[in-house]
Amino acid sequence: MIDQHGMFSGGLVRKTVHQITQVLAFIAVLCIVVILFAIVADVTRRTLFGKSVEGVVELGEVMMVAIVFLGLGFAERRGAHVSMTLLVRKLSPRTAAIVNGLGLLLVVAVVGWMVYVTADRALISFADREFRFGLVRIPVWPARIAIAVGLAAYFLELIFRLIDDVRAAMGRAPATAAADEPDPAHQI
Repeated sequence: MIDQHGMFSGGLVRKTVHQITQVLAFIAVLCIVVILFAIVADVTRRTLFGKSVEGVVELGEVMMVAIVFLGLGFAERRGAHVSMTLLVRKLSPRTAAIVNGLGLLLVVAVVGWMVYVTADRALISFADREFRFGLVRIPVWPARIAIAVGLAAYFLELIFRLIDDVRAAMGRAPATAAADEPDPAHQI
């Protein structure tokens, strides 16, 4: 069994996916910086010359999509998504793991379907070189690809969380990061 060697519970595959989600989160941060500079340039130009920079609004709309979806996997890994623990925290750790695991099965199914649908749409958008029309033609296909890639990273992080919950439900400790690994929150 592959998991006996730690490949999925805490080994190579998990570490690789964690690194990918960290890179995607870094790209999302870079998108925020690009939007920041674009807005500053737009406001500065409008203030000094009375004319806006064309395409800033359209660029912001497309990049905002990338920002949200590219950060999903990293947020899942850090446990940063909104959660309701009112009922689960009153349960024993094993029962809580079972309840969380059942909920995660549903979430994994829905997100898996979303990955399939958005990846298909991203491929079509890429093939058609889809653009958003406005003052400036901004390509939409990179954002559609970001949606699919971000959801795929989120899906994989959900799978690891599900594996951890199954292990906890079976009375085994879930996989944790090695002690020598730095806190990912300090790496971005």
